[in-house]
Amino acid sequence: MAHQTAFYDSTRAMLERERTVIMARMQSLEQNSIEFELDSDGVPPSGLEREGAIGAMLQSRLADIDNAIARLDDGTYGVCTTCAEPIPPRRLEALPFATLCVPCQSQAEKRVGRRVAVR
Repeated sequence: MAHQTAFYDSTRAMLERERTVIMARMQSLEQNSIEFELDSDGVPPSGLEREGAIGAMLQSRLADIDNAIARLDDGTYGVCTTCAEPIPPRRLEALPFATLCVPCQSQAEKRVGRRVAVR
């Protein structure tokens, strides 16, 4: 149990650090967007679309991190949302916001017939 608590504590610390980095990156993108608007003559700069895509990716990652932190808070972190079995620690180390164990992830991918976002 102490090992699990230490693992969850270190996972929370890592998620909170990553959250801080993502928030800073999003703030930087927002500042750049404001500067683009001020410099623009009505034609959006080519980098604006790329920054929009990066912003969407960061927003998605932030949601994943927030969900993982919420699961840590409510005691459901590391439990598969489909079968309620424990998600192996090695999977959580590789993908700290995983919500599915490997077998359930594989089944989800087969049902869709293509690779789905890892959860």
